Amino acid sequence: MMAAFTGSPPPRRKNQPPSRQAALSPPPRRAGRLANSKPASRLPTPAHIVDQSPFIKEDVTVGSMDIDEDTLQPTERGLRQDTIFAKSEEMLVTFYGHLPTEVKHVLRNADFFRDVYVGDVDAGTGFALVATPQACFVWQHTQELSGVPTCYIFPCPADPSQAAPLHAFVPYGSSCEPGLILASPSGELWFWNNIGVGLAGGEQYSKILLELESNEIVSSLTRLDPQTFVVSTSLGRLFRLTLTTSGGRYHLTSRIFSRPQSSLSLSRFLPSLWSSPTLQVEVGNIAAVALGTKSTLGTDIWALVESRVQRWNIAAEGWEEFALQEDIAAVIQPAIQSTLRSPSKYLDLELLDLAVDSSGSLLVLTSHGDTGGHEEMSYSSTPRRIYIVAQISMSSGILQVDKLINVPYQSTFRASEAPMHPQLRLMLGGAILVVQFGDAIAICSRDNDYQDRIELKSSTDRTLGVCVVEAQGCLLVLTALTIMKVTVDFDQVRKFDAEHGRSILIKSIMTQAILYGSYSEVCPEKLTEDSLMSGAALLSSAILQSDSTVVRSNNDLTVQLNSRKEKISFLIKFINENGVLSKMSQRSRQRLATDAEKLYAAQQLWLRLNETLQRGRPYDILSEAVYGYMNQVGEGQHADLMRAFFRLRVADIGRLLPHVRDSTRRLLGESPTNIPNILSEANGIVLTILNSAFEYRDYNASVYGVGLPFVKPWTSKPEVINVVLELFDVTTTYLQSIGESSDEHSSREPNSQLPDLASALFASVHERMSWLQSATGREVPGTDREIAALADQFQQLRPEILNTLNKYGFAARAFELTEKYRDFRSLAALCNKDIVYPLDQNPHASKMGEYIQRFGEEFTDELYQWYIEHGELRTLFSQGERHEDYLDKYLTKNNRPFVSWIQDLEKERFHSAAETLLAESENAGDLAAKELILSIGKLTHLAHMQEDTAVDESMLDAFHDGLDFVSVHEALTEELKSALASVRDRQSLDRQIETILQQKASAIVDKKVLPLVFKQLVRSLLQGKALSVEDVADALSMKDNDTTISDYATALHLLARADKLPEARRQAAFRSVWLRIYTHDNWDVIKETSGVSDAQLNDRFRSTALVAALSATLPKRHQPEGYILSPSQALAVPSLAELSSRWPGMSPEQIEALREDYQEESDLLAGYDLSEAFGRAREVVLDEMMWGRAP
Repeated sequence: MMAAFTGSPPPRRKNQPPSRQAALSPPPRRAGRLANSKPASRLPTPAHIVDQSPFIKEDVTVGSMDIDEDTLQPTERGLRQDTIFAKSEEMLVTFYGHLPTEVKHVLRNADFFRDVYVGDVDAGTGFALVATPQACFVWQHTQELSGVPTCYIFPCPADPSQAAPLHAFVPYGSSCEPGLILASPSGELWFWNNIGVGLAGGEQYSKILLELESNEIVSSLTRLDPQTFVVSTSLGRLFRLTLTTSGGRYHLTSRIFSRPQSSLSLSRFLPSLWSSPTLQVEVGNIAAVALGTKSTLGTDIWALVESRVQRWNIAAEGWEEFALQEDIAAVIQPAIQSTLRSPSKYLDLELLDLAVDSSGSLLVLTSHGDTGGHEEMSYSSTPRRIYIVAQISMSSGILQVDKLINVPYQSTFRASEAPMHPQLRLMLGGAILVVQFGDAIAICSRDNDYQDRIELKSSTDRTLGVCVVEAQGCLLVLTALTIMKVTVDFDQVRKFDAEHGRSILIKSIMTQAILYGSYSEVCPEKLTEDSLMSGAALLSSAILQSDSTVVRSNNDLTVQLNSRKEKISFLIKFINENGVLSKMSQRSRQRLATDAEKLYAAQQLWLRLNETLQRGRPYDILSEAVYGYMNQVGEGQHADLMRAFFRLRVADIGRLLPHVRDSTRRLLGESPTNIPNILSEANGIVLTILNSAFEYRDYNASVYGVGLPFVKPWTSKPEVINVVLELFDVTTTYLQSIGESSDEHSSREPNSQLPDLASALFASVHERMSWLQSATGREVPGTDREIAALADQFQQLRPEILNTLNKYGFAARAFELTEKYRDFRSLAALCNKDIVYPLDQNPHASKMGEYIQRFGEEFTDELYQWYIEHGELRTLFSQGERHEDYLDKYLTKNNRPFVSWIQDLEKERFHSAAETLLAESENAGDLAAKELILSIGKLTHLAHMQEDTAVDESMLDAFHDGLDFVSVHEALTEELKSALASVRDRQSLDRQIETILQQKASAIVDKKVLPLVFKQLVRSLLQGKALSVEDVADALSMKDNDTTISDYATALHLLARADKLPEARRQAAFRSVWLRIYTHDNWDVIKETSGVSDAQLNDRFRSTALVAALSATLPKRHQPEGYILSPSQALAVPSLAELSSRWPGMSPEQIEALREDYQEESDLLAGYDLSEAFGRAREVVLDEMMWGRAP
């Protein structure tokens, strides 16, 4: 040991802990924080209460060791030399030694926030001590004892401040017990030659009084070598203590540091020529003293004086020389500020401790206020102190900062934070830095990014002393409960890789937490999200695979599975308590949750198997499934495949389900008489696995902080859904075969498993759909196709499944499923499964009322839709007043005009009802219904006109036009039916149509397709259907109009009012009618003048369909385009596209033939050359109109 430092001095005054009153109820302890995370409560938040889960039944003590009086001895007897508190690849923390009984008694109820306790563990002498203001307790920590060590007790020099003394052991060699020096802050030093006198009360000691100023106190006591010690003070003075012998006894002398000059030195005579200005020692509190380099000329020591450092040389001749004084804070502060994202003018820098490494560089422990500028730190409103070690060297007489090393610790001055002044220690010549805090030991490498922290979790514990044992590469840590040994593997530290090492480190941290309890934990301060997620995943996977480094081997698989479950539960508890869950991605959290739920499902399956074995029931399906799976994955070499699966392959428990299905198929085929037992076992296996997973996931979702849906959830893969569906179908088939229904035997298996299978199926399908419809799921190729297929499949299956449950006495479970998944369509169907009308006789009427109260429009919309689809309008409108608002909202959101007009009439909204009826009449396919709708609509509009005399009468005209259109239908139908009057035999509809064609449409009988068109129109009329305007115009113009020549004009009038008909189609219809008007008469006969008088010739001309059509159209004010066409305009034949649009049901060949029919009619018109006849007819009609005579 190069130097032995004093124990833990009090914290600086501005960082003193809260008052005793505030400390009575301290906040929860902070977990070991990772990656500069903000402090997290030791107790989980309300959203993350892990230890209250029925599925996570661990009971892990958060404290280090319970040292209550009643349990002190049993607890300590459990600690052996091989007891491990923490472990990682780089570090091992083990039990080292017990504290003496007297020390335990003093510290048992110690209040470290009110009283002062200091301690030290010295590797050079092999002794340790704990001191209070009244007594000092010393014992040999290297003593090979299985029990409690012997304790030496010494009185302490009294001090007015009631502070504990500073202390130092005086080594005499390995064969002799050391001496002891205790120094009070007021400057009184007591020295014991040998600690052996402590067995007799320690009253034999020598005393020295330092000559201190009135306001000066001792700040440190440092051993430079076995015979030399240095005392520092608050006014910047240093005293040298020297050990001398006299009369066979050791004596201690003291004197203040001096700076003598040689009497032969020329500088005494010529100071102004050759000597440099004398350095002036500045006054200030000396926070720390460190031993520097040694040479033949003497030994350097460094003192940390507030913001400055001083270097003194202790010469071999026995005097001291003041060699250097620099303001080191002025060098460190800009170096720290340069690393901040937003440099702060006020850094609140404090220099805490210093040490000198083997190369002579200074290492200064600093702290500064949290400015919010540090990278990789999460910030809160809680004030913090950030700790950094600055490595400083001197070049050309100038101090410079070579490196800044972050210390993995942040002080927040909480009531639970043990107060002490942090101290710096060096290992391996300074390659490893060790910083002692009141509740933690921070360890970091100077040459790479390795950082760990040992944190004491118990609120009754604190660190009292730390010493480095270089020969063993370890630390000894004295706490208020025990002494720990921290062994550092320097080779592993050197090999630490920041990219991959942190993942391994995190795994080690979590491993030690779940293996070695919570006495201490190692937490790196700089933690990346990737390393946290990777480390957690590695450990979780290791637990699932029963990795021997994590899980102890145990043939009792029940105990082993429970132990694994507790470990994997403690893993997420550890993450939550350290406040780093927010650093993990959703995918990573879901990975941990999935591992945990699989392990829980495996545990429940094993318990079921054990229960089956105890009852002596067969387990052929599970055994065969495990056998098949283990051989499939190359694990068939195990003697006990069942236990091997539960030890090693729990992660693949979902892949066991298809093997369960295959085994079930085989056994059902081989043993048809044993179907109940086979289905009972198969259903039980599948349900145990899936239901356990679902239950665990639902209960612990907040613990893991997972958001739904899961990414590719294993419980809803297509093969899992197919397995559950097949078992449901097979079980249903079995129930059908035995004829059981209603509540008969519903408590037996497999009967009683039917609703559970349905529930699992609903859950899996719903989960699968949620995943597929998520943003992440839609990125997978083929997702849209699978969504459509699954939605269509389940839409068909859902009512079948619910009906099956209802049939076999599980109606309540059917209702539960529809409620849980908010399947209101199925819920409406279930509510009307029995009696629908009258409503008061429906057994589910009250339940429907409850659903309306709970779900509102979500339920009523589907209920009304069900009524409409099933023609239950009477039930729909018998709901009563409470449904009126819901029905209005439903009709507003959904276009249901055939229903909404009734509601409008009920509420006397006559205008809205009339508009709806008018629009609905246009779509009415039945002629009688069309007439009824128009009639009701007209009456409704008249009622509206009575309320509002300023109403536009255009709607009334529309109703009149609609009723006129119905009249045209009726007249046309009656005319066509007249052809059947002479038929005496009863004819089929087809025969009637043929008779009408022959007698009423002789002009088109010899055409190719026009007869088919006419027969189709006649069929619709005879069936009472309402035709479109185009259809009626075609029917009126294609039939023989010898006695009904005015029907041509009727067709034109109908087309003129057909504003909603596409214009191209309307023009084509106009041309067709005019073409038939022109070809109605034999113009060759009309034009024949031989032997005909002028009067006869004029009578022929005036009786043509052309004159009749012009007489009806020319007087009209509204003459849309195409209403009157000349022969040349009517010659145009419809294109194939126009004909296909007009007759969408015809084949291309029929369309082509139909166009030929039109072309034939056009050619006939062209052969007549009626251009002069059209002009003459127009003149005749206009002349008659002028003179008011009929043509």
